[in-house]
Amino acid sequence: MQELPVVPKIDNTISKIQKPNWLRVKLPIGESYKHVRGLVDTHKLNTICESGNCPNMGECWGEGTATFMILGNICTRSCGFCAVATGRPEPVDWDEPQRVSEAIHLMKVKHAVITSVDRDELKD
Repeated sequence: MQELPVVPKIDNTISKIQKPNWLRVKLPIGESYKHVRGLVDTHKLNTICESGNCPNMGECWGEGTATFMILGNICTRSCGFCAVATGRPEPVDWDEPQRVSEAIHLMKVKHAVITSVDRDELKD
């Protein structure tokens, strides 16, 4: 029979160390955030903000910006640093470029950032 180690009692009188304010993620609020959220949902778009679990999404969307991700939200590679889902992607949505351009136009931004998942199953 194996003996279990003795664990010391936890002293609840010691307060926890609080994280600095700059480390905390702000909740997404505001009209700009709602506007971008609505555009992404209405146009059925993918963003690296959502697919990559970006902690700054609320801040960027609150400023009226987003980074669009084309060719779906499933990548054929499995990079250790990336939070985008890996697997077999859905077929290419040929209407996606039109929806992305409409959303960018409605966002009224001076420039747009568009990235892509890897689609190794497609020919270059």
